[in-house]
Amino acid sequence: MIFKRLRKKRWRYIERKKIKKIIIHSKEVNVIIGAGDTKYDNWINTDYPFFDITNKKHWEYLFNNKKANRILSEHVLEHFYENEVKFILQQVYLYLQPTGNIRIAVPDSNHPNPDYIEYVRPGGSGAGADDHKSFWNYKTLGNLLQNIGYKVNLLEYCDGNNKIIFKDFNNNNGIIQRSFSKGFKCDIKDYSSLIIDAYK
Repeated sequence: MIFKRLRKKRWRYIERKKIKKIIIHSKEVNVIIGAGDTKYDNWINTDYPFFDITNKKHWEYLFNNKKANRILSEHVLEHFYENEVKFILQQVYLYLQPTGNIRIAVPDSNHPNPDYIEYVRPGGSGAGADDHKSFWNYKTLGNLLQNIGYKVNLLEYCDGNNKIIFKDFNNNNGIIQRSFSKGFKCDIKDYSSLIIDAYK
């Protein structure tokens, strides 16, 4: 059992070291956090346990003197409590280039469809919702970002008056799959995300 734990620890360390090496040698540092199996050209995909985004030491180790140009977080932050989300976004701010950007997509707590709310709320019926720990709208997440120091550009959100507001956006700052404006299809009518570009 001890040897098994040590092997796991070594495996995590080796994988983390690989990510660090890629970051160090990348001319442009574009990072997907909580990537899972997601892979895009010219993006570095990271995930737990190799990069625990709630662990300050992981940020320090992986980035060291490097700064990210872009960070992408699609349906990741809802898996953390509000105080953890604040910490994560503070770390992102610290390790972004002066002109850097984080593109965030999370479920939208203002969505007008009650089936959507039930599907994505913390403890809801949708895939992965049993692990959701926070629920955001454009005001709550926007205010948090602004309080940290970000400039906020809303790309897609529900206004609280039964409207989904969206603008066309390109994929330069990251691809968002679960987007109303990009025509995402699922069993939930009018599925959308709260999507924000936040700049330093």
